[in-house]
Amino acid sequence: MERSAQDQAGLLHVVEQAAKIRMVWEEVAKTHCCRPSEEVKAAYAAASGRWDVPLDERTVTLSSIWIGESAYWE
Repeated sequence: MERSAQDQAGLLHVVEQAAKIRMVWEEVAKTHCCRPSEEVKAAYAAASGRWDVPLDERTVTLSSIWIGESAYWE
């Protein structure tokens, strides 16, 4: 099945956004493990600005709690 150029561009955009979101998460998780969730949220805001990717508040809140309370990071 052939995809149109518009479909391919849309798919590429989604893949790019997913990669950027992953980079934001990795950056924050590596630098803010076991820190208060407010500090982790602030790091998310800074990182998402650097990577030019929007993050929804629910995802930031839940992952801030997870990263902030983690006692171990690989």
